[in-house]
Amino acid sequence: MENKLAEIKEPISKIVLVGYTDSIGKVSDNRILASRRIQAIQALLQDSKWKEVKVETVNGNETSGYPSPNLVLNRRVDVLVFTKVEDKPLVVELGKPINLNINFENTKAIILEESLPNLKKLLDIMLADSTLYVRLNGHVCCMSAHELSYERANTVLVYLNKHGIARSRLYAEGFSNTKPLVPDISEENRAINRRVEAIFHRKQE
Repeated sequence: MENKLAEIKEPISKIVLVGYTDSIGKVSDNRILASRRIQAIQALLQDSKWKEVKVETVNGNETSGYPSPNLVLNRRVDVLVFTKVEDKPLVVELGKPINLNINFENTKAIILEESLPNLKKLLDIMLADSTLYVRLNGHVCCMSAHELSYERANTVLVYLNKHGIARSRLYAEGFSNTKPLVPDISEENRAINRRVEAIFHRKQE
């Protein structure tokens, strides 16, 4: 694992550990087992030069509904590494869905603090051009959760409205998991599918 992390050239901002088990045995026992596997990787990180990096954990238990026929492949911990990327401006392209790169607390519509700068970029665009309208589309992964996808899009709408953008210029809609960008076959892919997109236009739909 250390060798793989060392291959990453960009600064690492966050590591997410997702622990899995096979489906043999009790679900409750497997949840404990997945947690222990996560803790083992956490201990390795604490003894490495990445001990100061923020670490989040997800207990996937019995592969969260995506088991491999090969049981050995289900007994694992996925290590998802997030790097610090160059801060790029949000570019307005009328009629084209743009991923706002806004992250939320797991299964909630609460925006993570790390995503506030991206919200500010969207706000600045809307404040600078009063002729712009924006449609906010919420998407989730894995299972049908229309209400959550809508609530996440609406949370962005409420933020814009509270900071001076007229409600008439904003629209929010949730699409649940009906429009994935990539197959929901890994935690990395599911992270890609969980998103809020903005579609800019000049007149209200």
